[in-house]
Amino acid sequence: MRYLHAVQAHEKFLASGCYRFFKDGQRLPKTEAWTLHEHPDGALFMRVDADARRAEGKALLMEVLRSGEGELLRFDLRYENAHFEGGIKTLRASYHLMEGQLRVGYALNGAAREYREVELPASTLIDIPLLALRGRTVLEMAARQGGAVFVPMFEHAQLFPGVLQPLEPRLSLAGEDWVALGSRRIAAQRYRYFDRALSYWIDERGMVIKRVNAFRQQEFVVLISQYAQERRREKALRK
Repeated sequence: MRYLHAVQAHEKFLASGCYRFFKDGQRLPKTEAWTLHEHPDGALFMRVDADARRAEGKALLMEVLRSGEGELLRFDLRYENAHFEGGIKTLRASYHLMEGQLRVGYALNGAAREYREVELPASTLIDIPLLALRGRTVLEMAARQGGAVFVPMFEHAQLFPGVLQPLEPRLSLAGEDWVALGSRRIAAQRYRYFDRALSYWIDERGMVIKRVNAFRQQEFVVLISQYAQERRREKALRK
Protein backbone atom coordinates (compact mmCIF):
# COMPACT_ATOMS: atom_id res chain seq x y z
CA MET A 1 0.00 0.00 0.00
CA ARG A 2 1.22 3.48 -0.92
CA TYR A 3 0.61 6.53 1.26
CA LEU A 4 1.22 10.27 1.51
CA HIS A 5 2.84 9.99 4.95
CA ALA A 6 4.11 6.91 6.77
CA VAL A 7 2.50 5.69 9.99
CA GLN A 8 3.99 7.46 13.01
CA ALA A 9 5.05 5.89 16.33
CA HIS A 10 2.24 7.60 18.26
CA GLU A 11 -0.51 6.12 16.05
CA LYS A 12 -2.50 3.13 17.31
CA PHE A 13 -3.70 0.60 14.74
CA LEU A 14 -7.47 0.09 14.62
CA ALA A 15 -8.30 -1.57 11.30
CA SER A 16 -7.24 -2.14 7.70
CA GLY A 17 -8.56 -3.72 4.54
CA CYS A 18 -8.49 -3.79 0.76
CA TYR A 19 -11.44 -3.60 -1.64
CA ARG A 20 -11.46 -5.76 -4.75
CA PHE A 21 -13.64 -5.03 -7.77
CA PHE A 22 -15.50 -7.49 -10.01
CA LYS A 23 -17.53 -7.16 -13.21
CA ASP A 24 -19.86 -10.08 -14.05
CA GLY A 25 -17.77 -12.33 -11.81
CA GLN A 26 -14.40 -11.36 -13.32
CA ARG A 27 -11.93 -9.51 -11.13
CA LEU A 28 -10.86 -6.08 -12.38
CA PRO A 29 -7.24 -4.85 -12.11
CA LYS A 30 -7.97 -2.19 -9.48
CA THR A 31 -7.94 -2.05 -5.68
CA GLU A 32 -8.63 0.34 -2.83
CA ALA A 33 -6.47 -0.35 0.23
CA TRP A 34 -6.88 1.51 3.52
CA THR A 35 -5.71 1.68 7.11
CA LEU A 36 -7.27 3.32 10.16
CA HIS A 37 -5.27 4.56 13.15
CA GLU A 38 -6.05 6.50 16.32
CA HIS A 39 -4.06 9.48 17.58
CA PRO A 40 -3.36 10.02 21.31
CA ASP A 41 -6.10 12.68 21.49
CA GLY A 42 -8.68 10.22 20.12
CA ALA A 43 -8.68 11.60 16.57
CA LEU A 44 -9.07 9.03 13.77
CA PHE A 45 -6.66 9.04 10.83
CA MET A 46 -7.34 7.04 7.66
CA ARG A 47 -4.99 6.44 4.74
CA VAL A 48 -6.41 5.28 1.39
CA ASP A 49 -4.66 4.03 -1.75
CA ALA A 50 -7.12 3.77 -4.65
CA ASP A 51 -5.07 2.22 -7.44
CA ALA A 52 -6.74 1.88 -10.85
CA ARG A 53 -3.67 2.59 -12.97
CA ARG A 54 -3.93 -0.68 -14.92
CA ALA A 55 -7.71 -0.52 -15.31
CA GLU A 56 -8.36 3.19 -15.89
CA GLY A 57 -4.97 4.89 -15.79
CA LYS A 58 -5.65 6.75 -12.55
CA ALA A 59 -4.59 6.63 -8.93
CA LEU A 60 -5.60 8.49 -5.77
CA LEU A 61 -3.84 8.68 -2.42
CA MET A 62 -5.78 10.26 0.42
CA GLU A 63 -5.50 10.96 4.14
CA VAL A 64 -8.59 11.75 6.20
CA LEU A 65 -8.67 13.19 9.72
CA ARG A 66 -11.75 12.97 11.95
CA SER A 67 -12.24 14.04 15.53
CA GLY A 68 -12.77 11.41 18.21
CA GLU A 69 -16.51 12.10 17.85
CA GLY A 70 -16.37 11.31 14.12
CA GLU A 71 -16.50 14.89 12.78
CA LEU A 72 -14.65 15.33 9.49
CA LEU A 73 -11.87 17.90 9.96
CA ARG A 74 -9.52 17.60 7.00
CA PHE A 75 -8.60 15.48 4.01
CA ASP A 76 -5.54 15.64 1.77
CA LEU A 77 -5.05 13.98 -1.58
CA ARG A 78 -2.77 13.33 -4.53
CA TYR A 79 -4.54 12.37 -7.76
CA GLU A 80 -2.86 11.29 -11.01
CA ASN A 81 -4.24 10.34 -14.42
CA ALA A 82 -1.72 10.88 -17.19
CA HIS A 83 -4.03 9.31 -19.81
CA PHE A 84 -7.12 11.48 -19.24
CA GLU A 85 -7.14 13.90 -22.17
CA GLY A 86 -9.18 16.99 -21.39
CA GLY A 87 -9.31 16.24 -17.65
CA ILE A 88 -7.16 16.77 -14.60
CA LYS A 89 -3.86 14.91 -14.93
CA THR A 90 -2.29 15.75 -11.56
CA LEU A 91 -3.81 17.28 -8.45
CA ARG A 92 -2.48 17.87 -4.96
CA ALA A 93 -5.07 19.32 -2.61
CA SER A 94 -5.86 19.89 1.06
CA TYR A 95 -9.44 20.38 2.26
CA HIS A 96 -10.11 21.95 5.67
CA LEU A 97 -13.58 22.27 7.22
CA MET A 98 -14.10 25.11 9.66
CA GLU A 99 -16.89 27.49 10.65
CA GLY A 100 -19.26 26.62 7.81
CA GLN A 101 -16.58 26.79 5.14
CA LEU A 102 -14.57 24.33 3.12
CA ARG A 103 -11.13 25.82 2.46
CA VAL A 104 -9.16 24.20 -0.32
CA GLY A 105 -5.50 24.68 -1.18
CA TYR A 106 -4.48 22.97 -4.41
CA ALA A 107 -1.96 22.65 -7.22
CA LEU A 108 -3.61 21.61 -10.49
CA ASN A 109 -1.65 20.05 -13.37
CA GLY A 110 1.66 21.31 -11.97
CA ALA A 111 0.58 24.95 -11.71
CA ALA A 112 1.26 27.19 -8.71
CA ARG A 113 -0.75 26.50 -5.58
CA GLU A 114 -4.09 28.30 -5.35
CA TYR A 115 -6.86 28.61 -2.76
CA ARG A 116 -10.64 28.49 -2.83
CA GLU A 117 -13.39 28.73 -0.25
CA VAL A 118 -16.80 27.06 -0.50
CA GLU A 119 -19.65 28.19 1.76
CA LEU A 120 -21.47 25.18 3.20
CA PRO A 121 -24.93 25.15 4.80
CA ALA A 122 -25.05 23.96 8.39
CA SER A 123 -24.63 20.17 8.83
CA THR A 124 -23.60 19.59 5.22
CA LEU A 125 -22.60 15.98 4.61
CA ILE A 126 -19.27 15.52 2.79
CA ASP A 127 -19.55 12.53 0.45
CA ILE A 128 -15.97 11.58 -0.47
CA PRO A 129 -16.20 9.08 -3.36
CA LEU A 130 -14.14 6.26 -1.87
CA LEU A 131 -15.36 2.87 -0.60
CA ALA A 132 -13.38 3.18 2.64
CA LEU A 133 -15.46 6.25 3.53
CA ARG A 134 -18.73 5.32 1.89
CA GLY A 135 -20.10 3.25 4.77
CA ARG A 136 -20.24 6.17 7.17
CA THR A 137 -21.80 8.30 4.44
CA VAL A 138 -24.53 5.75 3.70
CA LEU A 139 -25.42 5.54 7.40
CA GLU A 140 -25.69 9.33 7.58
CA MET A 141 -27.82 9.52 4.43
CA ALA A 142 -30.22 6.87 5.71
CA ALA A 143 -30.60 8.69 9.04
CA ARG A 144 -31.19 12.18 7.66
CA GLN A 145 -34.48 13.48 6.25
CA GLY A 146 -32.92 16.29 4.23
CA GLY A 147 -30.15 18.86 4.16
CA ALA A 148 -27.21 19.28 1.81
CA VAL A 149 -24.38 17.10 0.55
CA PHE A 150 -21.03 18.22 -0.92
CA VAL A 151 -19.32 15.79 -3.30
CA PRO A 152 -15.62 16.49 -3.95
CA MET A 153 -14.59 16.18 -7.60
CA PHE A 154 -11.03 15.22 -8.55
CA GLU A 155 -11.13 14.58 -12.31
CA HIS A 156 -12.84 17.47 -14.11
CA ALA A 157 -11.43 20.97 -13.73
CA GLN A 158 -14.80 22.60 -14.40
CA LEU A 159 -16.27 20.76 -11.39
CA PHE A 160 -13.36 21.22 -9.01
CA PRO A 161 -13.37 21.32 -5.98
CA GLY A 162 -16.83 19.70 -5.99
CA VAL A 163 -20.58 20.14 -6.21
CA LEU A 164 -23.14 21.05 -3.55
CA GLN A 165 -26.58 19.48 -3.93
CA PRO A 166 -29.68 18.76 -1.83
CA LEU A 167 -29.64 15.57 0.19
CA GLU A 168 -32.72 13.55 -0.71
CA PRO A 169 -33.92 10.37 1.05
CA ARG A 170 -32.92 7.80 -1.59
CA LEU A 171 -31.96 4.75 0.45
CA SER A 172 -33.22 2.71 3.35
CA LEU A 173 -32.29 -0.20 5.59
CA ALA A 174 -33.27 -3.45 3.87
CA GLY A 175 -32.41 -5.75 6.78
CA GLU A 176 -29.64 -7.71 8.45
CA ASP A 177 -27.46 -10.15 6.54
CA TRP A 178 -24.25 -12.18 6.70
CA VAL A 179 -21.43 -11.71 4.19
CA ALA A 180 -19.03 -14.61 3.57
CA LEU A 181 -15.36 -13.68 3.23
CA GLY A 182 -13.58 -16.97 2.72
CA SER A 183 -14.03 -18.90 5.97
CA ARG A 184 -15.26 -15.79 7.80
CA ARG A 185 -18.86 -14.59 8.08
CA ILE A 186 -19.41 -10.95 8.93
CA ALA A 187 -22.70 -9.56 10.21
CA ALA A 188 -23.82 -6.53 8.22
CA GLN A 189 -26.77 -4.26 7.61
CA ARG A 190 -27.92 -4.01 4.00
CA TYR A 191 -28.88 -0.58 2.66
CA ARG A 192 -30.68 -0.33 -0.68
CA TYR A 193 -31.20 2.64 -3.01
CA PHE A 194 -34.80 3.28 -4.09
CA ASP A 195 -34.04 4.36 -7.67
CA ARG A 196 -31.12 2.06 -8.53
CA ALA A 197 -30.22 -1.62 -8.32
CA LEU A 198 -27.56 -0.70 -5.80
CA SER A 199 -26.99 -2.11 -2.30
CA TYR A 200 -24.35 -1.70 0.40
CA TRP A 201 -23.58 -4.15 3.23
CA ILE A 202 -22.11 -2.25 6.21
CA ASP A 203 -20.73 -3.78 9.40
CA GLU A 204 -20.96 -2.52 12.99
CA ARG A 205 -17.83 -0.41 12.54
CA GLY A 206 -19.38 1.49 9.64
CA MET A 207 -17.20 -0.15 6.99
CA VAL A 208 -18.55 -1.30 3.63
CA ILE A 209 -18.14 -5.07 3.44
CA LYS A 210 -19.83 -5.54 0.07
CA ARG A 211 -21.42 -3.44 -2.66
CA VAL A 212 -23.51 -4.72 -5.57
CA ASN A 213 -24.58 -2.53 -8.46
CA ALA A 214 -26.55 -3.84 -11.46
CA PHE A 215 -26.20 -1.49 -14.42
CA ARG A 216 -27.16 -2.05 -18.08
CA GLN A 217 -27.42 -5.82 -17.67
CA GLN A 218 -24.03 -5.97 -15.99
CA GLU A 219 -23.27 -6.69 -12.35
CA PHE A 220 -20.50 -4.83 -10.54
CA VAL A 221 -19.47 -6.20 -7.14
CA VAL A 222 -16.99 -4.87 -4.59
CA LEU A 223 -15.81 -7.08 -1.71
CA ILE A 224 -13.54 -6.27 1.19
CA SER A 225 -10.49 -8.50 1.69
CA GLN A 226 -7.58 -8.66 4.15
CA TYR A 227 -9.94 -7.13 6.72
CA ALA A 228 -8.19 -6.82 10.08
CA GLN A 229 -9.12 -5.09 13.33
CA GLU A 230 -7.25 -4.28 16.52
CA ARG A 231 -7.39 -7.47 18.63
CA ARG A 232 -8.40 -5.89 21.90
CA ARG A 233 -11.45 -4.36 20.27
CA GLU A 234 -12.40 -7.68 18.69
CA LYS A 235 -12.34 -9.39 22.10
CA ALA A 236 -14.45 -6.65 23.63
CA LEU A 237 -17.04 -7.00 20.87
CA ARG A 238 -17.36 -10.75 21.45
CA LYS A 239 -18.22 -10.35 25.14
